[in-house]
Amino acid sequence: MLNMQELLSLVKGRVAIGEEMREHTSFRIGGPADFFIEPMDRQDFIRAVGFFTSRRIPFVILGRGSNILVHDEGIRGGVIMTGTALQQFSIKKQQVEADAGVSVSLLAEKTFSSSLGGIELLQGIPGTVGGAVRMNAGAWGQEIFQVLSWVEVLRGGRTSVLYPDELEYGYRQGGFGSEIVLRAGFRLKRLSEREHAERSRRVQEIRLQRARTQPLSFPNAGSVFKNPERSIGGESLSAGALIDRCGLKGYSCGGALVSELHGNFIVNTGSASAADVMKLVEVIRNRVAERFGVVLELEIGLLGFDGVICR
Repeated sequence: MLNMQELLSLVKGRVAIGEEMREHTSFRIGGPADFFIEPMDRQDFIRAVGFFTSRRIPFVILGRGSNILVHDEGIRGGVIMTGTALQQFSIKKQQVEADAGVSVSLLAEKTFSSSLGGIELLQGIPGTVGGAVRMNAGAWGQEIFQVLSWVEVLRGGRTSVLYPDELEYGYRQGGFGSEIVLRAGFRLKRLSEREHAERSRRVQEIRLQRARTQPLSFPNAGSVFKNPERSIGGESLSAGALIDRCGLKGYSCGGALVSELHGNFIVNTGSASAADVMKLVEVIRNRVAERFGVVLELEIGLLGFDGVICR
């Protein structure tokens, strides 16, 4: 049984009961969490994890809530945020180290401004280093595991370091189990002036393309489905292209809408519930399966839904 006074005396950061998760997700959807914690620093974070683990109370780790959907009834157990506690990063020559709560976009921007290449195309991705490592996040041909050197994790109350060859990673999959990512190291490439100028142009092109093709003005969780790993009718089609060919752009369920700009984005038009989103997910999956024989796999993580673990 949870002793609230004991939790308050142990954790130095913010502790809240019944915090509405819609306030902490980019979808702006989600009911209350039983216990919501924003630890003050690394040790505070580890203490919070230990508190729930030792009492066998379920909990999830959340970064910026950018790639998830939270159930309308919320989350039973605890939610521990990384944003305040795990915010340190360093750049030394070509070696980069970053805590799990560091913004991927910020890290990509800072390293590129230091003439380092390898993650510069990830500028604009809204997630954190911890989430990006767990799911091997990527965009425009760059993936986190292409430059990952090591990952510090918390497991069973102890910290340890894992290396890429110890993880069965793949497309949008880091190969982690119950380990909690605390910090990661990356080895980037030193760019020449010419390479930096060329990639600067590419970064600008991507920014313009993202503004044209992604619904940045509406709450969303990024790409909803993973791209199929096999070709379809001889073509290598993205999830967005399949959804578009099914004529689903603009299709809605309640307040959830398939974006007119990008078929693989579901947006919250202002009143969407998690139930609305899941109904729309089912419609999309059924239509794509009927027409192309492909069952689309979710890229977003689901929280508060039975049997699904947070990304």
